[in-house]
Amino acid sequence: MLHHTFDQDPEDHLCFTWSEAYKDDAAFLTHLSKPPVKKYLVEHSKLGDGFSVEVYGTVGSESRAAMEATGFPLKISESKCGFSRV
Repeated sequence: MLHHTFDQDPEDHLCFTWSEAYKDDAAFLTHLSKPPVKKYLVEHSKLGDGFSVEVYGTVGSESRAAMEATGFPLKISESKCGFSRV
């Protein structure tokens, strides 16, 4: 993981967003397979009233399938142009 923050909404101080960036699909799949991550995803419903996944960038088919398998609402906005130095 190259970037990981827990960001507070400036208009709703009870609303937070995880922001994460991964080196590649393999890094994301490794992260998702970790027991603490699996536990967090299962236990999140006790911590908050909603959870959705928004992806900005292009992901491989395995990563897409893994995200869909979580059962959380998912929105993927694939990159069409640009660059990142992350």
